[in-house]
Amino acid sequence: MSSEKIEGIAPTRMQLLELKNKAALATHGHDLLKEKMDALIIEFYNVLEEVKSSQSESEGVLIRAHSQLQRASLKLGMSKLREIGFSAPKTLSLIASTRSIMGVKTPKLSLKRKEINVPFYGAENTSIVLDDSIIAFRDYLYSVVNLAEKIATLQKLAYEISGTKRRVNALNHIIIPRLVNTARFIDLSLEEEDREQFSRMKFIKAKLEDEGDQQE
Repeated sequence: MSSEKIEGIAPTRMQLLELKNKAALATHGHDLLKEKMDALIIEFYNVLEEVKSSQSESEGVLIRAHSQLQRASLKLGMSKLREIGFSAPKTLSLIASTRSIMGVKTPKLSLKRKEINVPFYGAENTSIVLDDSIIAFRDYLYSVVNLAEKIATLQKLAYEISGTKRRVNALNHIIIPRLVNTARFIDLSLEEEDREQFSRMKFIKAKLEDEGDQQE
């Protein structure tokens, strides 16, 4: 704990009361921030587990998508797949918004799909494996967006935890000790002042009594 005190403060009872109030308020703020930090850390590890699960799921979806693409390539040929791929319209849009987790704004990502009633490729000279491949890669895109949201949330939580930890440490090791040490210094100064005042009064009383005795 820091042994420093706040300089330039007059040792008065008014200042002592103000410092004690500030120390109590700072201690309360420290406790609230510590509770928030602990809750954020728990949430961080929960999201971390979700990230690991989403990564594994996304990898599995990608493997299935590549498998479906390979089947479609064997069935239709790569040149046909490229032709279909270049003619594909934009059907997915990324929608970004925010949500709050314990007061921390985190990203919320989703894909909005534009429905197309008629396939952009003709049914002739194609195969159901092409449909399966398109669906598989669409699923992969959804899984990537979901994973990206969780990773971004993890980064936001880590940043907030770091900032909260700095504030908690500053209160615990610098601000509160300085307030307490300064209040203690003023308290001791006032006690010393009271003792000196008592000694002066005692001396004056004794002197007055001596003068009274001499006059008699």
